[in-house]
Amino acid sequence: MIRFPESFAFITDEVSQDPRDAVRFAARHDLTQVELRSAFGRQFRELTDTDVAELKKRFADAGLTVVACDTPVFKCALGDVAALRVHRELFRRSIEIAQTLDAPLLRVFTFLRDKRALSDARTREIAEHLNQLAEQLPPRMALGVENEASCQVATAAETARLFELLPSPRIGIVWDPCNVLYVPGPPSSIHEGFAAIAPRVIHVHAKDAARAGATAVAAPLGTGDVDWPGEFRALTAAGYDGPVSLETHWRQTALAESALHLPGGFAFSHGGAAASEACLRALPALLSQGAT
Repeated sequence: MIRFPESFAFITDEVSQDPRDAVRFAARHDLTQVELRSAFGRQFRELTDTDVAELKKRFADAGLTVVACDTPVFKCALGDVAALRVHRELFRRSIEIAQTLDAPLLRVFTFLRDKRALSDARTREIAEHLNQLAEQLPPRMALGVENEASCQVATAAETARLFELLPSPRIGIVWDPCNVLYVPGPPSSIHEGFAAIAPRVIHVHAKDAARAGATAVAAPLGTGDVDWPGEFRALTAAGYDGPVSLETHWRQTALAESALHLPGGFAFSHGGAAASEACLRALPALLSQGAT
């Protein structure tokens, strides 16, 4: 069962690049879980051993658990041999960071989307790369594959096709219903196909957006086109009891598209604390509505 605040976390760079601010934010809202993507003005892939050691100490001293590390692994072109080599090395480094932080989940992607429809051959190729990553995981660590509009697998239906080829229990879905709104072309149904993937969901990202023509614009949680009460209802019906992480993305001054593609750094986090505060305040009511 999803409960507030026990089930909820937040991605720290949606509040600040300074972990001290993240610790204070968590304390104000009785949150005990955080998710790491960037800090100290550096992207995840740029974090040093000193950075990671400081994050570990500050989170541990505050009694905070790191529930996931958000890597950019496989947010690159499928078939780009040089990029694949870089991303495999990044994955090895990501494992080291996650082990230091005692994080049980590494978030990865499914390669950049292009104008071609997702074919069976490409689905098999993506699955092969992901299965290879899973083989490198240390004990008690899982691979979380996120549905992402800029990547090959974005909708529940596409995710279901991919996961037919990912039988390992150590590979699960990071489900972000809002990302479906950003898929190019005619609007896709967020809920279509969700029942097929629900048993494999191991982590959830919460944000909102309003569809505007051919794209979507970030919005405060509960004011956009994601039916969050319905999402919570569906997750509960599926028996989901994992973390739900606030990934605000909305700011009072809109973020540039490039910042949303690879979130991180001071410019991305600017204004995040106030925006995340507003979204977090909306969560209890949305969760309560989902229980009716």
